[in-house]
Amino acid sequence: MKKYKLMLILSVALLHAGCASTSIESTSEPKKKPTQHLKIADVTSMQAAKSIFINKTAELNSKTKLDVVELQEIHIITYTLEKSVAYFAEHLTGERQKLAKQIAIIVEDIHINSEDNQKASTRKHLDTYTMMAEKFISGF
Repeated sequence: MKKYKLMLILSVALLHAGCASTSIESTSEPKKKPTQHLKIADVTSMQAAKSIFINKTAELNSKTKLDVVELQEIHIITYTLEKSVAYFAEHLTGERQKLAKQIAIIVEDIHINSEDNQKASTRKHLDTYTMMAEKFISGF
């Protein structure tokens, strides 16, 4: 029984030390990385990517109050939207791919700011996203 307790204590200590060592970020990279709260399946077709992009853009555009509830809804929306945009960034070429990669950065900013309940920053990034998304959707 004592060996079991000792092993448990050592395991917890090592786990804690491992988590601490992996959570240290480089000081040259001040940008916060999002926490992965949801596991979303990868998008596997252009048709699915388009449908998700259009639907999630409409959902984002319906968010106007940006109170705590809406910011958390936006945060959840970005998980699926990120998968759609990643599909475009990987499978498109030329200017469309370049735009998809720019949109991916904005979606990441929306994700992080909404997760942190940053209303003003989220609004700024949503406005940028809306302009870019309209341009992107017009090419469908």
